[in-house]
Amino acid sequence: MRTYGRLIREALPYWKIAALAMLSMAATAAMEPLLPALMAPLIDESLIDKDPSALIQIPLLIVAVFVFKGISEYVASVSSQYVANRTVADIRSEVFAVQLDLPMVDHDAEEGGRLLSRITYDVAQVGEAVSTAWMVIIKDTLMIIGLLAFLIYTSWQMSLALLIAAPVVSFVVKKASVKMRRSNQDLQTWTGRLTGLIEESLLAVKDIKIFGGHDNQQARFEHINKRLRHEQMRVIKIQSLNVPLVQILAAITIGVVILIGTQMSARDLLSPGEFVAYITAMGMIFDPVRRLTGVNATIQRGLAAAESIYQIFDQTLDNQRGQSRNHEALQRASLDVKDVTFRYPNAEELALDSVSFTVNPGESVALVGPSGSGKSSLIALIAGFLEPQDGDIRINQESLKDWPLAKRRRQLSLVGQQVNLFDATIADNIRFGWPEATDEEVQDAARQAHALEFIEALPEGFDTQIGPFGNRLSGGQRQRIAIARAFIKDAPILLLDEPTSALDHKSREEVLKGLENLKANRTTLIISHQPETLLSIDRTIHLIAGQLAPVTTDLDSSVDTD
Repeated sequence: MRTYGRLIREALPYWKIAALAMLSMAATAAMEPLLPALMAPLIDESLIDKDPSALIQIPLLIVAVFVFKGISEYVASVSSQYVANRTVADIRSEVFAVQLDLPMVDHDAEEGGRLLSRITYDVAQVGEAVSTAWMVIIKDTLMIIGLLAFLIYTSWQMSLALLIAAPVVSFVVKKASVKMRRSNQDLQTWTGRLTGLIEESLLAVKDIKIFGGHDNQQARFEHINKRLRHEQMRVIKIQSLNVPLVQILAAITIGVVILIGTQMSARDLLSPGEFVAYITAMGMIFDPVRRLTGVNATIQRGLAAAESIYQIFDQTLDNQRGQSRNHEALQRASLDVKDVTFRYPNAEELALDSVSFTVNPGESVALVGPSGSGKSSLIALIAGFLEPQDGDIRINQESLKDWPLAKRRRQLSLVGQQVNLFDATIADNIRFGWPEATDEEVQDAARQAHALEFIEALPEGFDTQIGPFGNRLSGGQRQRIAIARAFIKDAPILLLDEPTSALDHKSREEVLKGLENLKANRTTLIISHQPETLLSIDRTIHLIAGQLAPVTTDLDSSVDTD
């Protein structure tokens, strides 16, 4: 019921349109019992008694009923779909916003593709449930109530059979609902795994080709695809069994009703017109009953998807919205790491063990050590992607525990080995570091990053669309765009995580020029395995197995070049 309530609250902003939809549904439902009600005088008065006025009035009334019903159905359909589509769009936007604000530890803990499938699959299932199910439930329930009232009014004796069958049908539907929801939760899990594998494989297609991993990935895909098909068939079997069971119960009920009706008609307790009207209404009632039982599968899929969505809504978020606008960057900043200890979840060894050091304002410090020594973990802790189990990180002697994440991240720029650019223009990607930046500021940032020359050589210059992940640019060009983005942000602390390790010599030279400009007057912490990127540093800090090693002034001996 809690999930139901939360979904209803999502639609509350559109309650006026929803009220119009429900009034229109009620009007449509009210027309339903009028049609069988007109059958009795049509047969008894028009056909049997040959009443001339009835021969004219009843057909006109039937036409009027259908016209009014058609208008109300149109209004109900359009208004209900409007509410449903707006609600689903709001949920989709909220899911996207929440997933951007999830802490990195939650992103890393999610099974591959599950975050993506929440937007692509789960929201679609909620959308189908909201757009279709609520109209069916409200309109068809009102139709059933109206037709039942007519049936009881016409003959309470025959209606007893319907009232006895109703609890049995309700029991069958309830049992099917429980199984349906469990099956749909399993279906969502395997859909997420398949989405994750597809995403992973497409991103790593070069590695698959070069290492001949086609068969391995295909085997993984076939395994997950088979399990997904198995879960889909479970849902289909439950759904397919539900409707025939209800129809069999309905057929038995119809047989009993006809038997009672013929006996009553033989004793003149029921006129031919009333009998036909009753059978007509009873035939009409089974369509909404069938739709209600059929829509149950859609509802259960939607509720299972909604539960998955609300799970992430209930998690603690980074909540760093508006970081560029709400917090000012410091002019100068020192960085202090005090006795920081960190262990990854489920790991036996400490990634960092009581690490302490200080980077003074404007100082450049190299952080070196073998792979797995904790360098990148330390960068993640400073950036607030992870939180230490012990110790403290400070900026200008102020503990970051007391700062909002937005304020912390306003003081930091990060340029890493893997540059993430967006499917937009070059100007938009540079301006990503500061959305309010002017065109002149964007050009100046590109100049400082040694990117202006190649940008102006492009036919559309700063308006060039760079494609998904910036794949229309070379590695060195992407890296210089990232440096320009850091220039625009103008944060006092700069974190460099292997920024040139994936580049060739020529590209590295251009990127290094941009990095030298970027480092000027900034507090800089550099991770690198390559000595040539450490030429203009003030100090070197060594990390080995998560601990600080003795300081040395010989750079070549301090750097792991494996």
